[in-house]
Amino acid sequence: MKKQLSLLALAAAASLGAQAQSASSSINLFGIVDVGVVAIDGAGSKTRRFVSSGQQVGSRLGVRGTEEIAPGWKAMFTLEHQFYADTGSQSQQTPVTGTTLPEWVFAGVPLTVKGALAPTLGATLNASLENRFWHRQAWAGIVTPVGAVLGGRQYSPAFATYGRFDPHQAGNVGNMLTLFAAPTGIEVRIDNSVQYVAEKGGLRLNVMVGAGEGGLGNGRFTGISAGYAVGGFDIGVGFNQRKNSDGQTALENTIVGASYAFGPHKVTGMYMQVKDANSILGPQLRASIGASAPAPLRASFLAAGAQIAKNLGWDGDLLYGGVHYQINDRNKLVVSYGQYDDANNARDMAVAGVALEHSLSKRTQIWLSGSRIDNKTGSQVLPFAQGLYYGITDKPGRDSSAYSLNLVHRF
Repeated sequence: MKKQLSLLALAAAASLGAQAQSASSSINLFGIVDVGVVAIDGAGSKTRRFVSSGQQVGSRLGVRGTEEIAPGWKAMFTLEHQFYADTGSQSQQTPVTGTTLPEWVFAGVPLTVKGALAPTLGATLNASLENRFWHRQAWAGIVTPVGAVLGGRQYSPAFATYGRFDPHQAGNVGNMLTLFAAPTGIEVRIDNSVQYVAEKGGLRLNVMVGAGEGGLGNGRFTGISAGYAVGGFDIGVGFNQRKNSDGQTALENTIVGASYAFGPHKVTGMYMQVKDANSILGPQLRASIGASAPAPLRASFLAAGAQIAKNLGWDGDLLYGGVHYQINDRNKLVVSYGQYDDANNARDMAVAGVALEHSLSKRTQIWLSGSRIDNKTGSQVLPFAQGLYYGITDKPGRDSSAYSLNLVHRF
């Protein structure tokens, strides 16, 4: 009975946002609610307007805890749930343009085969928007005098480096993640991972290994990042590599970033190389087609699937930078520009972004952001906000833009 009462008391304290602690342990409930309105051009003949969630930072609800187990040693955990404040759902809604895929995905594929495979690929895209409950993070670990060892679902080292040097911190409708949304061009969170983290005197190091655990598509993951910060200067490098379930090298990211803060200004920029010689979607396509294609057409369907997997692979370079200007203690301006060049010219694009943050208090801000995307050649990218995929433009090479106004409250 006493045990049951203790658990109920802990739940009540968490529900009130309180901190339950003793001399050696603590548990905190935290979260962010981000909701606002968005207008997008490029998805058709008319401007699309809708209420949305997560334009700047992504709505979430989390629990974190620590316990001192010996001098210099701690146990800790984080559980973080992602939700969409506009609907209350934990999963994204179908994109505003549906599950239609860009034309470049089917380059070199016969029209008859494209007609048969497009619905399957669209359904796969829609399924990828269905998030698990603890979608953002779910990990536990031990902190020691020489670093921490963490296990579970965690941010990848290369993405952590990306977010550190992104002028928009991977938020707002002007950030460069717009290009890398579907298919994934940089892995954000890694399941089944073990990570070593160390920080000392401005130096930082992360090393991660993720197990494929026999699943179709994803294979072994490895990642590493390092950095150094002193005064207003910060520099970092990051590397991710994913194998597919066939054991072939799939998605790789190499990032170098730096920033310098002086007075009310902060200048930040990065270079990122993206390689994906053997897409993790290749084994998935082969299995799906092999199971569903009519026997007389199986060979041609499998050949088309191999071509689609090749089209989905990445092979390009990103240059991206921006400036923060702290206008006063309540207002901050962010401007950015990035350009991505790929061996597949239909994926080339550039993005210009701008955002203004107005702080109502330490916990509540209003963000106004906008972006313009130059879809070079055959690209069909629509602006993207954190945790959201809006879809594609209605035709290849059409430029797009977006504007958002949102309220962010942290607790």
